[in-house]
Amino acid sequence: MKKINLLLLFIFISAAVYAQLPEEIQWKHLEKKYNPDSSELILSLNNKLLEGKYKLPFDEGGFALYNIKKGMITGDAFWYSQNEKLEAKLQYKNGVRNGLKENYDSDGQIWLKQVYKNNKLNGTDETYSGGKLSTKTEYKSGLKNGTQYSFSGDRLISETNFVNGLKEGVSKTYTTNNQILAEANYKNDKRNGVYRTFANGIIMTEAHFLDDVQHGLYTMFANGKKTMDSEFVNGQRHGVGHMYKTDGTILFTHYFLNGEKVSKEKFELAQK
Repeated sequence: MKKINLLLLFIFISAAVYAQLPEEIQWKHLEKKYNPDSSELILSLNNKLLEGKYKLPFDEGGFALYNIKKGMITGDAFWYSQNEKLEAKLQYKNGVRNGLKENYDSDGQIWLKQVYKNNKLNGTDETYSGGKLSTKTEYKSGLKNGTQYSFSGDRLISETNFVNGLKEGVSKTYTTNNQILAEANYKNDKRNGVYRTFANGIIMTEAHFLDDVQHGLYTMFANGKKTMDSEFVNGQRHGVGHMYKTDGTILFTHYFLNGEKVSKEKFELAQK
């Protein structure tokens, strides 16, 4: 009688454990129904909504663990590598990503942190290297919106402003000793306006751009003093250029037509 009871207990425990194990299923075998805006995903198999805990292998190795209710992934989800190390932890609602997502390196340290809303990046996106912040970007409805910062160790190395996923406004890069290295102006993701470069915090060049093409006055400096200037039109030198002495007076004058250096006479004739 005791042996029968032990056997029944073993069967009961085994059944309970087995019932808690996630069912393994291939993603490619599932039927998927998306909302037009991808804010909801419903999963089914053989016309039956998934319900319970599931293990879904990745094609490249590793697997994901999902809790699915009424066909929709919900709550915390976990992604594992081939050697069963945790690679990512995600939050789901209505079958799609909603909330915090964290990715981990082989040492279990966070290297990527993102926030989703209705399956789109929405909030602060951060990457880490050696435990330190390396980039910080703001997203809204899947697009970059706000200033993106890049770091090297504890130092800021660049800052770029975005509006609706496009570069807009002033973008700056810095040297490792926190001095300005370059400064550009953007409109609709293209350089528009003044672009400057620096050495040891002192201006070296100043150019003008129109829709990412050099257009306008280009000037070079040495120790903050102008040494040369030239006019550009649609990416080519076109117009009058000068070389300057250290006292600011003109040393030479050059003339260009559509990128070709010409004589003063030919240039003036072309202006008539």
